[in-house]
Amino acid sequence: RNESPFVRAAMVRTVTSWTDRVKERNGVQPAVHDMAFSPDGARLVVASGNRVLLYDATSGEQLSSLKGHKDVLYAVAYARDGKRFASGGADKTIIIWTAKAEGILKYTHGDAIQCLAYNPVAHSLASATASDIGLWSPAQKAVTKHKVTSRVTCMSWTSDGTCLAVGLYDGTVSLRDKEGAERQAVDRPAGSPVWSVSWNPTRHEEDEQLAVASWDQSLSFYDATGLQVGATRPLGFDPCCVRHFANGAYLVLGGSDRRCSLWTKDGVELTSLVERGDWVWTCVPRPGHNSVAVGCNDGTIAMCELIFSTVHGLCREWYAHRDVMTDVVVHHVATDARLRLRCRDYVRKVAVSAGRLLVQLPKVINIYDLPSDEVAPASWSARPTRQLALSLECSTLLALASHFLLCCGDRLRLFTLKGVSEREWLFPAPIRCSKLVGGPAGREGGLVG
Repeated sequence: RNESPFVRAAMVRTVTSWTDRVKERNGVQPAVHDMAFSPDGARLVVASGNRVLLYDATSGEQLSSLKGHKDVLYAVAYARDGKRFASGGADKTIIIWTAKAEGILKYTHGDAIQCLAYNPVAHSLASATASDIGLWSPAQKAVTKHKVTSRVTCMSWTSDGTCLAVGLYDGTVSLRDKEGAERQAVDRPAGSPVWSVSWNPTRHEEDEQLAVASWDQSLSFYDATGLQVGATRPLGFDPCCVRHFANGAYLVLGGSDRRCSLWTKDGVELTSLVERGDWVWTCVPRPGHNSVAVGCNDGTIAMCELIFSTVHGLCREWYAHRDVMTDVVVHHVATDARLRLRCRDYVRKVAVSAGRLLVQLPKVINIYDLPSDEVAPASWSARPTRQLALSLECSTLLALASHFLLCCGDRLRLFTLKGVSEREWLFPAPIRCSKLVGGPAGREGGLVG
């Protein structure tokens, strides 16, 4: 058991595994409008120009360039059983391909195909245009079609395959059953186009929530009955894609801000993952990996790996760690009692000392009093006893008996628990590591490297 308080600096680090740019055709650079992974994450299917491109998701090697469409592709989708994938676009045609990249079926709509979505359970394919929604499955010969009142821009199935959310250009969202019949229209105040929707895929949530990204530059959430959950989040850019990541723990968004960013599942922005040279039309999490594929208007594709570092602190029987980027789980090791602190913002640092917990958020530092061993877990308080308005970039946070330390570049800054800067040490180079080595209250010692 480590008797010294300590904390490790952490952040989400992004490494670009590979990039590629789709080749020009007839002097025109085709955009990447949509992408889909095979269920095992081994292959990436890309809709660009009038070709379906297949990539090895690990190496970035282009495996195939499939012909068959006569106009620009807007959508691709992969079946959950991995046996087939589909493509569709401006030629009003949908092609069903086998996993071996062989075209086996073709059918049409009366208008350009806007989006595709495979049911994760029944393996039926939903397709949508400006005038209707179609449902096809291998067991049926005909395509069942339903009329719509506005152009469909996006679709998403719930994880159990019982509800299809359909986003429309007139700003409405239609919730439909697995046969395609509308069961609920979501009443949204804005009339701007809904450009992307995504159901949370986790089966552990009491109610699945739908993330809705709209071109009034907002992100909002709805439950399965169509009722809004929480407040609408302003984005500051036109979103083109929203997808759940890490089994629903996070969201990734891309759009007119030319980047792919990471958000909490509740709509709190955490960090920018990658910046690109043009609009991001699509960003797709890779199954079974902490990776996201990003496709842009300039024809570039990037595979980005996310590396999540641990943010935690330990002192005697108390251990605290960051969870899902916005929560802190406090664990009394001796009794195995736990408490979750919902900070509802990005947790940057955590530090623990005897009887005290410090949590650094982007604009404040929350101070919590840890209970004594005799206090029952049900009586623990989840509210901070003090909140300090400090917005400082630091690499390390260290908690002392009556102070705390921040390592800021080449400076070590000492603050009282009221947020008053009391002392500062300047070093000849940036501080890379630091650790407290104990001592009486007010006279603690430490090591700095």
